[in-house]
Amino acid sequence: MNDSKANRRLVWGLLLVLAILQPGTALADGTIRIHLTQKVQVDSEQITLAQIADILGPDPQQTASMGTVPVGRSPLPGQSLWLHPGQVQNSLKQQGWDAHLFEITANGPVKVTRNHATLPPEMVSAAVVEFIERHAPWDREQIKIRPIRYRQSHQLPPGKVSLMVTAPKHTDWLGAIPFKVRIKVDGQTVKRTSVPAYIEVWQDVVLTARPLGKNQPIGASDIQVKKMNLARVPSKALFDPKQVIGKRSSRTVAANTILRSDQVHETLMVRKGDVVQVLAESKVLRITTQAVAKENGIFGDNIQVMNMSSRKNFFAQVVDAQTVKVDFSSTRE
Repeated sequence: MNDSKANRRLVWGLLLVLAILQPGTALADGTIRIHLTQKVQVDSEQITLAQIADILGPDPQQTASMGTVPVGRSPLPGQSLWLHPGQVQNSLKQQGWDAHLFEITANGPVKVTRNHATLPPEMVSAAVVEFIERHAPWDREQIKIRPIRYRQSHQLPPGKVSLMVTAPKHTDWLGAIPFKVRIKVDGQTVKRTSVPAYIEVWQDVVLTARPLGKNQPIGASDIQVKKMNLARVPSKALFDPKQVIGKRSSRTVAANTILRSDQVHETLMVRKGDVVQVLAESKVLRITTQAVAKENGIFGDNIQVMNMSSRKNFFAQVVDAQTVKVDFSSTRE
């Protein structure tokens, strides 16, 4: 309570004492006097009569009860509204107070201002950056967050402020992402906002150092490694030279092209029509024969071959350029 309001209450208290001592004064008839103040500041959602007026009457319990009557909803934090005597009178009537029991002595309206705390945009941006650094599935050294251009400040009710940041579902944490921020005061959500952020993730990517011809063997001198923003890297891109060296290009590829997994293939060990040695062995027996490859194969592939003696087809696993291997049971024909 400020000094001016305390002084007004003191004056009205003296008038009440005088009224009691001098039965001929206006308060002697039992009427409750409501004196509206000119300006008040409030914190609560609802405005009560006691917040905007001095209430004087012969019965303290009655005046205290009247003071709890809501006379309007508070404005938004940092904003103001005007309450007129007619509004106050209607509110009292709606709460069951007989108009003959009270008298509003002020003529002008009351300016009601809602107290507030300001949340600067920098705090919102900082909360989003912290959230990204804690939850993004990348090493912190890989991440670069572009400056967040969030300029909106928020006026909040007084209290303890906390921010809850969430990312969109199924985000890949690359490029432009709209993060949602819930602003809470004393644990209650008072505002929601969206904060756009742009995330760059830098990683080594394999590119061609020179043009590659179709089915050309790829050596270390044919490629280069560059650190690139993954938001600009195509799907199926290759990141490790080991995924490329020793393989062949599946098509013509220009120089300085990001290599993809569908642009390279393993070097063929066995080609269709090659004569290979078939190895069939068990713990106690080892048999070899010759067969003709019916299809191409790389190391570890199961390809179809034809036994040159029986002319029967069966599947065998490629071991090297001259050898395929089968289970012993597969060759008993």
